[in-house]
Amino acid sequence: MKLTRRKLFELAFGAAHLGLMTRFGLPVASAQTASGRPTKLLGIWLDGGLHWETFFSPLTRAGINKFIPTPQGGIIPVGYRPEQVENFDRSPVDLDAPGPVRKLRGPVFWNWANPADASGLNPASGNQQNFRPWGYAWANPAYRLFDKAALLVGADQNTAAHTSGIIASMCGVAGSNFRAPSVQAVIANALSRRFPDRPIPNVSLGGTLPGALGLPALANPTVLHSAASVEPTLSDKRDSAWKGLRARSDVPDVAFDGSALPGTVPATAVDAALLKALRQERGISSGGTDAMLEQLYDTYKGASRTVSRDILSVLASTPSWEKLKADPAYPVDWSACIGYADSCGTGASMGAYSFALQLLKSDLVTSVNLRASSFSNNTFDTHSANGPQMHTNHLRIALEMVGRLCLEMSLTPSRTDASRSLLDETLVYVYSDFGRTFPKQGSDHHPATCAILVGGGIQGNQMLGGYDETMNGSPMGAPVMLVEESGERVTRAPRSQDIAATVLRAFGLEPGRDFFIPGGYGVYDGVVRG
Repeated sequence: MKLTRRKLFELAFGAAHLGLMTRFGLPVASAQTASGRPTKLLGIWLDGGLHWETFFSPLTRAGINKFIPTPQGGIIPVGYRPEQVENFDRSPVDLDAPGPVRKLRGPVFWNWANPADASGLNPASGNQQNFRPWGYAWANPAYRLFDKAALLVGADQNTAAHTSGIIASMCGVAGSNFRAPSVQAVIANALSRRFPDRPIPNVSLGGTLPGALGLPALANPTVLHSAASVEPTLSDKRDSAWKGLRARSDVPDVAFDGSALPGTVPATAVDAALLKALRQERGISSGGTDAMLEQLYDTYKGASRTVSRDILSVLASTPSWEKLKADPAYPVDWSACIGYADSCGTGASMGAYSFALQLLKSDLVTSVNLRASSFSNNTFDTHSANGPQMHTNHLRIALEMVGRLCLEMSLTPSRTDASRSLLDETLVYVYSDFGRTFPKQGSDHHPATCAILVGGGIQGNQMLGGYDETMNGSPMGAPVMLVEESGERVTRAPRSQDIAATVLRAFGLEPGRDFFIPGGYGVYDGVVRG
């Protein structure tokens, strides 16, 4: 069979595409080891669909006047003027500059002279709004997080439905089910050969599972909620289940088909017997049954390795927040309020950030996917009459939490490379279901979305893309420079496939060889280093 891209497209659509790629001679992914590449992924899903344009502003002066309401809201501010938009690095902002690449910028709601100010009037708003401190973590000159972050703007999700949009953000293809494996699973699989001692490569901390369609069992997501959730499933601490069964010995590693593999498996007597029994079932029934048994076989081997690592003890000795708390401006037990105290909640209520830090710092994982919200589990799935106003305020708070997480990671040394930080070796991928109709149009679902990439392998302090300001209503994305899978540089409006491909390219994965996304894709030009 002649292996063409069209043939691969036909085979991959609705099928386990990497399994087919292996069948037709394409290897399972193995990330390049180029210097500066990330070796971990942290996906942060902000639940519900976001008004990205209320925190970042890739709009021109005319676009702001056209799509963004004038400042209002007082202590619960919404809308902004062109005069409120600044580059986060405080260089001069040019709101009339042409081109699809700009420095990271947005409406500044905080008081530069006193970032903790939560009551004074903001003169840039014409004194129509009070200062709000949330979001300053991205612009704080002491840490310069903006230098490590890039915003990908205006990608078409090809959907405005929640589930379909989440899946599009994870794998690049919208739909009610995965038609390609998630970037989380692809990366977990690709790095498994380089980091065989990471016992739980793909971890889900809530939300839609990052599916591993067609990939080996090790890439399947493990669902955890906290360190306590590890104990009943991935440890042998319970006497009621494990008394007399904990003894392990290293047995030769054998593939499901009976062929020898390098290394050993730390197996109990029960493990060894079950693995042998599963191998003996091969070939008795159909090919589909064998495929299912092989997944079960590989999953069981992985579980044996995980339990033998005693990851409970590893997690217990791994701190979460430890570095940033040395700065009195960033206490661990911080809280935020809408208004003066109309509605308040803690940073800890926004998601399992502390557990995500433990997992990444412990080096037990390759990929962590985290469901996140604003305080007290306030998601962005709302259609209330004051939707844009509440979304705007909650988004600043949610992104403040994301920013603080990234600052902690930037201050934490890598366990494997003293010259790098945890943020240097981790790509943080912040995404949502879709965008929202622009504030003058309310707060409905809108297929044009954005994504934030922070940390490893990223050229920071830039926004790539924009919005088609000639449109009325809520605009779609404007053309941006992309490198197509063929290597050709083109200028076109971006799609969800392009964001997924850009995430994968940051890890050195090669299109066609290491991954395939139905429908074709490009990579945002200039965001990935090297």
